[in-house]
Amino acid sequence: MADTSLPGGKPLEFGQRYTWLALGLLLGVSTINLIDRSIINLLLVPIGQDLNLKDWQLGMFTGPAFGIFYALSQIPIARVADRARRVTIIAIALAFWSSMTMVQAAAVGFLTLAMARAAVAVGEAGSGPASQSIIADLFPPAQRARAFAIFAFQLPVGAAIGSLIGGWGREYLGWQPVLVIVGIPGLLLALVIYKYLREPTRGYWQPSGPPMETAGFGETLRFLIKLPAFRHTVIAYSIWVTAIASQSFDVVFLERSFGLSPSSIGTLVGVAGMLAMTGYFAAGWFSDHLTARNSPWAPRLPAIFLLLHLALALVYYNASSVRMVMILVVIGPLIPATLPLIMNNIQSLAPPNMRAQAAALLLTTSTLIGMSIGPPLVGLLSDNFSAEFGKDSMRYALMCMVTVGWSWAALHYYLASRTYAQDLLAKER
Repeated sequence: MADTSLPGGKPLEFGQRYTWLALGLLLGVSTINLIDRSIINLLLVPIGQDLNLKDWQLGMFTGPAFGIFYALSQIPIARVADRARRVTIIAIALAFWSSMTMVQAAAVGFLTLAMARAAVAVGEAGSGPASQSIIADLFPPAQRARAFAIFAFQLPVGAAIGSLIGGWGREYLGWQPVLVIVGIPGLLLALVIYKYLREPTRGYWQPSGPPMETAGFGETLRFLIKLPAFRHTVIAYSIWVTAIASQSFDVVFLERSFGLSPSSIGTLVGVAGMLAMTGYFAAGWFSDHLTARNSPWAPRLPAIFLLLHLALALVYYNASSVRMVMILVVIGPLIPATLPLIMNNIQSLAPPNMRAQAAALLLTTSTLIGMSIGPPLVGLLSDNFSAEFGKDSMRYALMCMVTVGWSWAALHYYLASRTYAQDLLAKER
């Protein structure tokens, strides 16, 4: 029997226990996605050494080789997800990218490495929009920010597990065996998803009325682009992703500036990832409580939290000792995160028949800009700074990227808050 999550409210379609189990399965899929990405960061140095690659080539590998194909695949797959069975799409995507993760281990040069990475990107593009659309149908609006906060655990948990496996595995096994090993769990989970995850009714929590027709991409784009809050959120998130993508070189910074071993870096990132779950849940809690009374807090909170993260990041990149780095690694993740709030805001602005495509628009734009610009640019800055700063060139390159990117993004989140309340009403017209 379906039981209710809110007193006097509409009952959960599948019951409380299964609804949370379904969220756990979707979290598992996205965590494997993030494990792949974080592992690559730990493996950049040996990949570059074995394949004789420069920093800018490593930036192209982690950036455009992944980002362009990830971005271009988002919208076509999301269009299918707004029409077809989303669970099947997620299962196929997971199995494909897990297989391609293993194929990366066979690379013999930059071209084959980039081609394998592009294939991983196409697979990973299939899960995000479909998963977010399902979560919006599983949970009522009053619980949605917390649900997305838990779903966003993918980032800290995936980074923690990936960094631990990548750091220790690289040191004792080598980068090729690590990539093969990390692809196996995804293949197994894909079978579980296909067999046990149920497809919720699309738009289950919308007010009753005539069934909504499936929206085409042109209709979705025209509707969403008219909303100032949506536009500013996409701009802000794209700028944020540009800075975050450049931080794939944090591992290089810690190795070069502090001489840390791969296993030590993996352990540091792993600890930070586990602690970050506190910040993610806190973000969802603040959003659910503050936006219930005043909806503009939904985009206002990311601006505030991002500026707090920026202040700490400046101290981190200016740290002069490993001890200071370790202290900041413990403090930083406790600050409320922005990612779950952005997921929730985008899904709240979009009607049910446009939600997967709305998520795809956000991910396409941010990935195309962020992954294509962030890693190559920070690599180029590091190469240009090397004559003046030597082994600390990456430190100052990352500092430039984060300072400009996060302060600029915070401004657009604030601008989004000015029209957010009225833009929420657009889907009811």
